[in-house]
This record gives sequence, C-alpha cells and structure tokens, in this order.
Amino acid sequence: MRKLIIFTILTLIVVVARPQKRRAAGNNNAIPALQLAKQAIDDYDFERAEEIIEKEITALKKKKLPTTDAENLLHATRQGRIKLHATERIVIIDSIVCKKEEAVKAIHIGKENGRIDTYASTYHTKDTNGATIYENEFANKRYLAVPDNDNPNTLKLAVSDKIADQWSEPVLLTGLNADETQNYPFLLSDGLTLYYAAKGTESIGEYDIFVSRADGEDGSFLAPENMGFPFNSISNDYLLAIDEYYQLGWFVTDRWQEEGNVCIYIFIPNETREIFDDSFSEQDLRKYAKINSIKDTWKFIDSKALAEARQRLENLKTDKNNGKVKRGDFTFPIDNDRTYFALSDFKSAEARNKMQEWLKLSKTNATDATMLSRLRDNYSAASSTQKEQLKQTILDLEKNVELQERKLNDLAKEIRNTEIANQ
Repeated sequence: MRKLIIFTILTLIVVVARPQKRRAAGNNNAIPALQLAKQAIDDYDFERAEEIIEKEITALKKKKLPTTDAENLLHATRQGRIKLHATERIVIIDSIVCKKEEAVKAIHIGKENGRIDTYASTYHTKDTNGATIYENEFANKRYLAVPDNDNPNTLKLAVSDKIADQWSEPVLLTGLNADETQNYPFLLSDGLTLYYAAKGTESIGEYDIFVSRADGEDGSFLAPENMGFPFNSISNDYLLAIDEYYQLGWFVTDRWQEEGNVCIYIFIPNETREIFDDSFSEQDLRKYAKINSIKDTWKFIDSKALAEARQRLENLKTDKNNGKVKRGDFTFPIDNDRTYFALSDFKSAEARNKMQEWLKLSKTNATDATMLSRLRDNYSAASSTQKEQLKQTILDLEKNVELQERKLNDLAKEIRNTEIANQ
C-alpha cells in the first residue's frame, strides 16, 4: 500500500508515513484543507498544493495559531514545484522489486566501480540502523554511515582509510548538511563525486538522493544538491550507483511498494544532464517524475540502443566480459580520414599520454557541468540565505567549467597535431 504523507502541525517536515490519528478538537476545521493539499501533492500537482497551503497559513494566522510547520510544508511543496520542471529525462531499462535489506546485494556493479555492502556484513556485527558502506576498487578507502555522537539514532557519513592492514577510525565528512540523517554512500571512479541519501529540510519526501563533490585536498565537500525527479519522490529514495564501464545506473526507492519492499530501477546514465523541453505538458512531467511506467521512457531511445543496454546488463550480471565492456572507450576524430576509439589506436606515445589527460579532464568537466546545472535549478527555489551560500559556489564552478573547456580544446589540438606529426 502506497504510503501517505503526514500532514500535521506536530510534523517538522513533510514525510511519507502511515496515516496519523485525527488532531485534537479545536483544530479540526484545518483538516479538509490539508487533505486537499495531500491529494494534490500525491498527484505531484505542487502548484495546487502550494495554493491550498498558503490559504491555510493565512487562516492559521487569523486564528493566531502557529504557522512554522505549515511554512515548512510550504517550503517542501515549493521545492517540489521547482524540481518538477527540472525533471531529468532518463531511460529506465528494467526494474526489480525486493526486500529493502536485500537491495545492496541486488545491485550488480563491476569491480572497477568499488563495492557496496551493509555495515553489518562488512564489519561482521549487529546493526539496527541499516547503515551501509562504499569501498573503492583499491579496497583502501571506505565511505560509511556511522551513528552521530550526539544522537546515536541519527546516521552521518564518514570516511575510513586502510593503513597497512588496519582501518582507521571513521572521520565525519565536512561540508554536508548538518541537520540531516545521511546513509547509502556511493563514489564515482573520479574519487570526487559522491551520491548519498539524506532526510532533512532539503528533502522532498523523507530520504532523498543527493550529490556532492569533494572540494580540495582537505576532504571537505561542496554543498550537496538534491537530485530531483525522477530519482527522488514524495516517498523514500535511498541509493544511487553507476557502473561507468557498462554505462548503467541503479537507484532504489520505496514508491509504489508494500511496507518493507523497495524497487530498484536500472537506467542509462546521461553523459550530461537532460531535462524536458517546453513541448512536454505539466501532465507529462508528472508522469515521468513519478515513473508511472518504465515503458514511457523507451520513447527517448531507439530500439537498438535499448537492446544494447539490456545486453550490457546481462553481461554485467554474468561477468562475461570480466568486468570490461567490449566497446570503444571514446570517439575522437584525428583528421578527415581517421577516428580513434581506444588508447591503443594511437601510434604516438606522447599523443596517447595527452589523450589520457584529456579523458580525465573531460570526465571532471562533465561532472562539474552537471553539478552546475543542479545548482542553478536549486537556486531559484532557495531562500535568500541559501542563495547567498549557493552564489559563490555557482560562480566558482562556472569559472572551473569555462577553464576546463578551454583546456580540453587546447589539449585536443595538441593531441591531433602530435599524432599527425608522428605518422
């Protein structure tokens, strides 16, 4: 049974849970309005919900009743409205339903992408918090959820390094939102881009998936950004993982599920973030944001590409390619007659080395560009204080992206000239 969103003056933020008992007498006349707002949010009609809640706040003020919690609800609704129009267009090739505790075992990623596991399984101990860990491919660094010292029932993300044969004591990550519960970490192969789930004031539902990026050598992270729809929902959304070799991604959610179950959606990650243009109606956006049907997303890809993605998934499950995809690593034109698809195509060792540098910078640039896009989307929904905090990060990322693009262009010319000169 699909969860209901609790709308109650006692709630600090909109969450998805079982229906709560009726309020005490004296505030019953507010229930019909909140029920209408709930129905609107449940349909992803955030604009209608916002209108209802604003009227409710006005009514509460007239009665000299507290409005703080209603305003928090309004903030979450406005976030949903903004994010609906920034829904990412992705292709979902398959889905799996399983028990929540079995989700990490149901995600098949190659060894080159590291390892996802539960805290209990990794450390061979009992854990009642449902904490998870991510271990990199070299098995010398772990990102994990640990109990907060001030509140043992709240999880925070930390990092632990392997020194000799011993793992260091986990150190809490800095830069992430301090007012949230954090879990389900996953790090891309660049060693910088971190996906994780959190529940707090910036969540649409309860747990939402966020992305952040390491900032400098001190191990701190940039302010995290909500991944938005369809990765997040008004329900719980947990873990996002990407296999970069097979170009497949997974995200875990309990939307549409019975209590204790989750659905794992398998999708094709975009190289750069793609959103819907103006040709898609509000009704279309709601459909794709909620993921009414994975078949709806197949229209964004041709049948051959869809079949190839499904074959990659099968290869990954059976490890037929020993963790490597047999395909071109990149597409790089040298001149009118030649296009290279792998480092082994290069005849010049110098050009090959420069190409490795270009590939690394290209991946960094794509990650920064995606982060910049999300920052811009979230800026319009942010409070004045949050906008001030986001402003400098956006400006810094804009400069980085511009510099990286210029360097990529210069490197590409050097690579071509060097390779041609050595023929």
